[in-house]
Amino acid sequence: MGNYSFSDLERDAIGEISNICLGNSASTLSMLVRQPIDITPPRVEIVEKSEYTKNVSSRKVFVKVNYVQGVIGCSILMLEEQDAKAIADLMMGGDGAGDFAKMELGELHISAVSEAMNQMMGAAATSMSVMLERMTDISIPETKYMEDGEYLAYEFPEDDKFVKVGFKMRVGDIIDSPVVQLYPHDLGKAISDLFLLKKAKEKEQ
Repeated sequence: MGNYSFSDLERDAIGEISNICLGNSASTLSMLVRQPIDITPPRVEIVEKSEYTKNVSSRKVFVKVNYVQGVIGCSILMLEEQDAKAIADLMMGGDGAGDFAKMELGELHISAVSEAMNQMMGAAATSMSVMLERMTDISIPETKYMEDGEYLAYEFPEDDKFVKVGFKMRVGDIIDSPVVQLYPHDLGKAISDLFLLKKAKEKEQ
């Protein structure tokens, strides 16, 4: 585990990268659900796993993608259950509030959300490639529905600090909810360092 310190400059770098990546992801999701999507500027924080899960402990849909080229690590997107069901319903031609959206969260919902996140995170990886001037690619997403403390303890037994990128997402008049993206601390550090190095080189030219 690397140094926990994160300067304001590094935090701003993560915010700038996230803003562009999330914007392109939202555009991709908008095409999939055929609804206008707005996201707020992201807020970046460094959080401790134990404190975070203690304060927000609940069941959520977790979508994990591994970065397999360019940078090493993973990104976690956390969705509320009802939002995941609404997205799945919209992808299947519903209105986001129909019978499918009211069903208990099941494999059909998970499959649809996984496909949406695959395309969204693919768009984000393409944006990151441009911003870091480094080809970045991701694995197929892993989607799970479980309690957040249990999930983070199971998936990240050695990680106790994360970069939290929080924002609100509005999908038409159907969804208006907070969404959280988490990076293990070391990956957030690596991404911010690469981005700041690129900006420093641009200033020298």
